[in-house]
Amino acid sequence: MNDEHVSKNWTIMVYISADDVLANFAIDSLNQFRRAVSDDGDIVMALFDPNNGSGEAFRYRFEGKNKDVPLSEIGEKIETLNMADPKTLTSFVKWASEPLKEPKDRNYCLILWGHGTELLLDRDPSIKGRRYLTPGKLKSALAGTKFNENNRLDIVALDACSMSMIELASVLQDCVSFMIASQDDVPDVSFPYERILKELYGHGTDPEIVCRLIPKIYVESFRDYLVTSRNGVGEIMLSSLNLQKIEAITGPVSRLAGHMLSSVADKAFGNAIVDARKISRDFVLGLFVDLYDFCDNLPKSLDDNGCGDKEYSGDLKDACKQVREAIANEEYVIANETRPNVHNCHGVSIYFPYSFEEDENQQIKRLLGENQTGILNLPSLVKGGPGNARKARNGRIEELEADFAQLPFFKDDGWGAFIKQGWSRALARRFPDKLDLHYSAEQVVQNLLAAPGGWGGGSDKASVEIRQLQKQNEYLTKELERLALKRGA
Repeated sequence: MNDEHVSKNWTIMVYISADDVLANFAIDSLNQFRRAVSDDGDIVMALFDPNNGSGEAFRYRFEGKNKDVPLSEIGEKIETLNMADPKTLTSFVKWASEPLKEPKDRNYCLILWGHGTELLLDRDPSIKGRRYLTPGKLKSALAGTKFNENNRLDIVALDACSMSMIELASVLQDCVSFMIASQDDVPDVSFPYERILKELYGHGTDPEIVCRLIPKIYVESFRDYLVTSRNGVGEIMLSSLNLQKIEAITGPVSRLAGHMLSSVADKAFGNAIVDARKISRDFVLGLFVDLYDFCDNLPKSLDDNGCGDKEYSGDLKDACKQVREAIANEEYVIANETRPNVHNCHGVSIYFPYSFEEDENQQIKRLLGENQTGILNLPSLVKGGPGNARKARNGRIEELEADFAQLPFFKDDGWGAFIKQGWSRALARRFPDKLDLHYSAEQVVQNLLAAPGGWGGGSDKASVEIRQLQKQNEYLTKELERLALKRGA
């Protein structure tokens, strides 16, 4: 066997929040690492919280030995941990990686294993506040380690559903070189770690080469999986992003957001944006969209809505072209693998909430599957009717917007400003009595209240229109009153 295999001198750090039902799948992943790790310089360090009520978590060190004995004989028992606490992750990474770069030229990969998009969700009811790692928390956790702009962590791999989002990529760019994640679901059986490590033998130690090869191995491993509306399995895909050059994507996206926000005062532009979003490939029940696909659909939608010769149309089309070119550039999205039957998935998602169903029955089927057995990771949906399903989805929207509001890419004059001030206005005009079906009426109210001038003042065109929406729209007025009562309670 070639000694120059890819894992030599790699430290692989595996951080597992298994949430009980995933615990046995996590054990299988641990055993795959144990069987595949080499004995000439590789190390796999793992922290495993089964979240099964036992009060115990486990730490492991695999380095090519003890491949056949039970895990219980080589693991170190520790007290159960709050895996959503950034300090827990910081402590683990420091324990697993220090002293850095010994031996010389060592490479480091951190794998985050658990639920997504509520990353590593911990259902322990005793935990107060967010029970998952927000992008901001993840950045904070890594900032507490010795990985930084001058000594980046080579790879962060998200073994969790739907985490290939531009928001997360933007926040990790200062301390991570490459990110591996899927736009859609990751099967419960997880990444095929044993196959990945074995098939990477002989390919050198360059992290970029590793990141180009892993998505191919991943998709090949799951090529025969059945994906149906009844079995709860999403499509099979995996992408690798170069975070050192992620601004080549985030820059054009911010320019696109600014042009959309400026143009949406014109109703025709608002309708064009809604129409383009409606037909674009989306994920997580409509909360995220494929960024390239939306930018591919918007120019034609502008023409179809009579905006082709108007102000902003040229700027919007140019910005869409810049985004598409950046995503298509293999220097930035260095790998994007899907099965042959998968279309319009280009490796980068962005938060852009829209549910395209036309009535609540259709939406419930999408939320819960044809048999309403529950494929969404929200407990209240499993046996919930339309009211509970809507409440759960709206709650997730509120969480996401609050989480993303802390990110420089999302706030200020970026994508978040468009979502709050532009997208909310466009949907309020287009679907005045169906906001809860397509987005969230409560979130629209909160976003419009927070807009410059809000509903209480301001003489600019946007403020005047927002006040008109309030007066003409009984549904929004009731939502405003309900929100006021909620805040008063």
